Amino acid sequence: MRSVDVLPPDIETKVGALRTLDGAAQAAAVTAMLSHSRTGLLAAIAAQDLPQIVEWKAKGAAIQEIAKQVRLGKELRLDADEFVRRAERGLGVAVRGGQQRGDVLRQGQRADHIQAQQENRDTVISRPTDYASPHELSGEPNGFGIYGMTDGVSDEQFEDAIAEARAEGNLSRANVARKAKAKATAVIDADDPLIDAEVEPPPPPAVKSKKRLTKHDSTEMLTNIAGMLGGVVEAIRFMHPNDIDAAQARPTIENIRQSIGAVRKLLKEIENG
Repeated sequence: MRSVDVLPPDIETKVGALRTLDGAAQAAAVTAMLSHSRTGLLAAIAAQDLPQIVEWKAKGAAIQEIAKQVRLGKELRLDADEFVRRAERGLGVAVRGGQQRGDVLRQGQRADHIQAQQENRDTVISRPTDYASPHELSGEPNGFGIYGMTDGVSDEQFEDAIAEARAEGNLSRANVARKAKAKATAVIDADDPLIDAEVEPPPPPAVKSKKRLTKHDSTEMLTNIAGMLGGVVEAIRFMHPNDIDAAQARPTIENIRQSIGAVRKLLKEIENG
């Protein structure tokens, strides 16, 4: 049996590999991809690491396409759609946070003018469009884009919007943004300089620290690690040890042992307080 890597380096290659497997093995492989990606995305969002969020968003879109081409079940396709929506929400929050800190240009600002004012600044100022297209961000003409899932939308409102959209079987960006905007209760401030011309609500006031994950974030990451391991365990059922060359796989085996050791160490530290 051909093995399937955790993340897709190339959609066509990955689809070809998955098509050699039966339906259960395909589902297990895609579940493992998503579990791995959720953990990475959560860490990137907690750190407000825009390039990493963009990378995980792209990987999520690749998994989305793979699930579609392999014609997996509806729930798995919705899982992939939901992952991309969460990556987009994380991207929008990080962009707004960068604008508050001065790391990302606001509407109407010129990069050369800002950089001239901050000659001693170590960080290069970027543009929102360095991370997503104008259409993705604004969702013109209706405003049902990434900012529609971000500006003035609390975490609770976003979760409600995701739940409702999933129940409808439609986790498109436009549908989730439409529901999120409808739930938003923030007062519109047309003079807020962080709000782009086509976006109405103000950016979220709170930005997570880059320096340290909160207790809540760490708990979520532990949950995602459990989900990732669950996907791995599910995939193991479709592996045949006799098909693996032990000598050739020795470096991989050692890496797995080290990873297992790190997980055991973490669990012991949690249990010992």
